[in-house]
Amino acid sequence: MKKQQGMTLIGWVLVLGLIGFFATLAMRLVPMYQEYYGVLQIMKSMETELKNNDLTKQQVMTLLQRRFNTGYISSVKEENIELGRGRNGAYVTRIKIDYEVRKSFIAHISLVGHFVEEVDVEPSVRTVR
Repeated sequence: MKKQQGMTLIGWVLVLGLIGFFATLAMRLVPMYQEYYGVLQIMKSMETELKNNDLTKQQVMTLLQRRFNTGYISSVKEENIELGRGRNGAYVTRIKIDYEVRKSFIAHISLVGHFVEEVDVEPSVRTVR
């Protein structure tokens, strides 16, 4: 008599269920993080923009919105952007983006990603003793 080898039907169902679970998880999380890395690239480019130019709050918001539209970034809203002015008070030297993304996962369960990124081009003031 030969010894039988292989997976049973229940074993296959369990393996396929696990594969489906992790595939669904990846399909929800990957776009969320792709968008975040797009925000990171925009923030790096805005850092050079702030260093090289004197920009007002309205000019910075316009530049950010254009870059978000070009990069297909829809999760960052205007209320998620905080602009800070430096010591001279007239021009923006700090940008902070704090936003949250919620994606439905299975039934009433959602995946939540909370992302914070900050760029500050003004050198910190050092006190010499």
